[in-house]
Amino acid sequence: MTMQVTLLIIICLITSFIFSCSPETTATGSINWWCTQTPYHQTCHHHVTKITNISTTTKTINQFLNIIVKATMHEAHAVLEQVHEIEVNYPNVSGKSLWGSCADYFDGIMFTLNMVLDHLTYQPSPFDVRTWLSACLTYINVCEKGFEMINMTNTMLPVISTDLTQLLLNSLAISIAITAHSSPRLHEWNFSEENKSNLQVKTPDVVVARDGSGNFTTVQEAVNWAGHRRRQREDNYKRYVIYVKSGVYEEHVVIPHEATHITMYGDGIDKTIITGDRHSGGDMLGTSKAGDLKDSATFQVWGRRFMALDLTVRNTAGPQGGQAVAFLSGSDKSVIYRCSIVGYQDTLFAFHSKQFYKDCQIFGTVDFIFGAAEVVFQDCDIFLRKPLPGGGLVVTANGRKYINESGGYSLQGCKITAADDLKPVIDKYKKAFLGRPWFPYARTVYMQCLFDDILNPRGWLDSWGFNETAYCGEYKNSGPGSSTDQRVKWPGYHDITDPNIARQFTVAKFIKGNRWLPSSGVPFVPGFERL
Repeated sequence: MTMQVTLLIIICLITSFIFSCSPETTATGSINWWCTQTPYHQTCHHHVTKITNISTTTKTINQFLNIIVKATMHEAHAVLEQVHEIEVNYPNVSGKSLWGSCADYFDGIMFTLNMVLDHLTYQPSPFDVRTWLSACLTYINVCEKGFEMINMTNTMLPVISTDLTQLLLNSLAISIAITAHSSPRLHEWNFSEENKSNLQVKTPDVVVARDGSGNFTTVQEAVNWAGHRRRQREDNYKRYVIYVKSGVYEEHVVIPHEATHITMYGDGIDKTIITGDRHSGGDMLGTSKAGDLKDSATFQVWGRRFMALDLTVRNTAGPQGGQAVAFLSGSDKSVIYRCSIVGYQDTLFAFHSKQFYKDCQIFGTVDFIFGAAEVVFQDCDIFLRKPLPGGGLVVTANGRKYINESGGYSLQGCKITAADDLKPVIDKYKKAFLGRPWFPYARTVYMQCLFDDILNPRGWLDSWGFNETAYCGEYKNSGPGSSTDQRVKWPGYHDITDPNIARQFTVAKFIKGNRWLPSSGVPFVPGFERL
């Protein structure tokens, strides 16, 4: 047995891969044999036979991954058509708008699977593939959660999406087996010198100004203009730079999947402000779609490689509005720098994929950093605001559902404290919690952070019963709220003392930031060292 194969088996055992690990993982085999190695082999057999001969063709594991992803895309297309049909024929009652959002989500799955298969344009690394397949699962999970929020669990969704979910889990297991013994690329992108100086943008492509002194008066118009660019290979893609002048822009911005490599910068926090007031908790404000978190967002970004600098995004629905998203990001390898994201409940929806937030301000009350993305927040100020009377205070709610999914939150060098509206009345409210696991395999780690005395000594809250499988960690934090003596005694809680464990949640390890952040021009700390 070779050293490479031995190492692969050890890695598989340590990380509890669902994929059946064996020496043949690095060999070739028939498609029929590869299907038997997946967690849902019958589903694999059923759908792969629709697109190829599964018994005679010999394939490598990489070739088989392409085949099963193609089968997954075929099923995703069928599910999308069913969801569209349900949406069209659904009565105009609670739940109709959610079917519309789910149609958008399944369309997002189709787009993402195409990225996995389009090697010429996207040149995905094994780590990209794992991220993107995890994103596809998140679309399904959030669609299901939307119906749970309005107590509609008896829908057709599980019936029509089960095979798709199993195919995605099969594909994910195979991609992880590939990742386990792949050699990391030192340079994932061949950026030009122009692209390496993104942060020092001097001349924007377009200017947005409320007073008419720019090219457009709304941010969305400027985003729409990005669509005229010709599609290119990603490593040759020139950034599209939008400068948004000082002012308050009352609008809801959506940057679609196709609009990649956009940089948007303003004149500074609280100078350039994009604001909205939608929420998803009923019709209290007349602007909501019940259970629809996506459509409550003031700003949505789906296109890859998005950058935002020196601006504020806020949702002003208030604490009485319930769930009301200010900023939603499903943008892979996105960077948010020196921005303020302001809301109450569910302020920042870190939906999926790799994201990095640096020197930002984030305001909220309950679960105000949530979603299933793999994110590092570095040197950010996290402000807890005044909730409704009797309301709670919880910073994070991570949404990682499956053990093989990428995803989780790492907060490094951040400050957790009370906002100005809460400070004078802080004694009237219960102490805050660092987070509560939203899905079974949620991951959230705070390291080298400063905790004010606003924190409950228990530190963490279990509202959904995931304290055994979730991972909640703390490493070398400081401040009056940092003592771990009275922290929860869950199996999933970890008072981390080993730097080798904590290092797994650094920029370099957790989001592979050394491979893609340098091109942004944004300063970052790859490990534990400080700037």
